[in-house]
Amino acid sequence: MSEILVITCPGGKQCSRMIPLLYNKGKFRLRLAAHSAASAEKLQNTYPDAEIVQADLQSLSDCRSLLQGATAINAVLPSLHSHEKEIGFNLVDAAVAESRREGNVFKHFVLSSVLGTQHRSLLQHDLKSYVEERLFLSPLDNWTILKPGNFLDAYPVAALASQDHPVLEKWWKPEHANSVIALDDLAAASAKVLNEREKHYLAEYPLVSTMPISETDIIKIIEKRIGKSIELKTPSFDTGVAKLIDALYGGPEKGEGEIGLGRCSPGDLRGDLVRDTVENLIMFYNKRGLKGSPNVLRMVLGREPTTVEAWVDGVATKAGF
Repeated sequence: MSEILVITCPGGKQCSRMIPLLYNKGKFRLRLAAHSAASAEKLQNTYPDAEIVQADLQSLSDCRSLLQGATAINAVLPSLHSHEKEIGFNLVDAAVAESRREGNVFKHFVLSSVLGTQHRSLLQHDLKSYVEERLFLSPLDNWTILKPGNFLDAYPVAALASQDHPVLEKWWKPEHANSVIALDDLAAASAKVLNEREKHYLAEYPLVSTMPISETDIIKIIEKRIGKSIELKTPSFDTGVAKLIDALYGGPEKGEGEIGLGRCSPGDLRGDLVRDTVENLIMFYNKRGLKGSPNVLRMVLGREPTTVEAWVDGVATKAGF
């Protein structure tokens, strides 16, 4: 009988790439956590052989029900969510309770955290550091923490290539170097860790595909591939904050917005805390970047991570450019 693997934020950027690598592959039966009835319906249509469970991850009892009988969990937290820490605590505590239940089969807690949780000025990184600590201090010795950097897939190559005069707006100054990760690399690493399990117990993996590279240099690579000059715009600080919040949550005037958990109503959030988090994020990236080395990802994958050039070429080719 297949083992039950719980996946949170199954409709998000990370898991939508990872799930196809595990879905109906024999080892796991997937149990996907849906935040709403609409999300549950969409997930059921996309993955008809998966078990879809509608759960409020801000409820410990819902988290305990979600993990009952599960062998493993891939816990992706809703970043830039005002209750992210509480959600992480609930998932860890539910796993501890499940591990103590008579007849339990729980064997692996995989937490998707973030590169550089030591950066306390990045409030979403700070929140994730407390969830990591919750794991460290728990009786579980079967955890793995994945720490991805910024996503390379945030660059809309196909959309830029389709424009006569492409314009890209960044919410912060683009000249500072960051290490980035291709989502396909992250998905492959996550699936490998889940499949191999024991060899990754008690491991923390900082995961990036590249050495630090500025956004302006990434834009140059995209320009070369699509054969067009891209106009790069940086809005004012207040405008950037407003646009990033709108991109993440749809803005208050739209009622609901897409975040990691699926759809999240305004009542689930402390808007003031979300604004604080976004403001600190933009201030950080206006002054410095988030840097790391691809060495660990290379080790986990057993191959070379994806380069910016290869990623851009792959996206452009797929889009027919």
